[in-house]
Amino acid sequence: MKENHLITIDGYMTTDGDTDNVSLTTLGSYQMKNGKHYIVYKETEATGFAGCTTTLKAWDGGVSMTRFGNGTNSTLIIEKGAINLCNYQTVAGPIMLDINGIDIANNLTDNGGNLTFEYSLNAGGMLISENKVNVIVKEIN
Repeated sequence: MKENHLITIDGYMTTDGDTDNVSLTTLGSYQMKNGKHYIVYKETEATGFAGCTTTLKAWDGGVSMTRFGNGTNSTLIIEKGAINLCNYQTVAGPIMLDINGIDIANNLTDNGGNLTFEYSLNAGGMLISENKVNVIVKEIN
C-alpha cells in the first residue's frame, strides 16, 4: 500500500487522575474495503513503540487496533458499550486486559477524515487507564 496519507494521532491516557499525551504525525496508508476503513502507519520513539506497525480498522460502532513488530504483538477491539478481552503482548510478557468501549465517532470518508475513540483498560477487575485517541487522515499528492 502506498503511504500517501498524512496521519495525525493524538492519544490521551489518564491514570490515577494524571493525564499523559502522545502525539504523532507520520505518513501512512489509508483505504476503504468492504465497508471498513484501514489506517496503517509505523510507530516511532514518540509513542514508545518504535519498530512496530499499527493498523486501525474502523467500522460502524467499532475499532480494532493491531500493533505488531519488535516484540509487541496485540489487537485491541473497542466497541461502544461492550467489553472485549485482549491478550496484550508486551516485551515483559503477555497480560490479559478488559477493553471497555466508551465512545466512537467515525467521520472517515473515502479520502480520509477523523476518527475518535474512547476506552478504558482493566486488568483483574482494576482500572489501569482511561484512554482517548483522535486520528486525522489527510490525503496528500
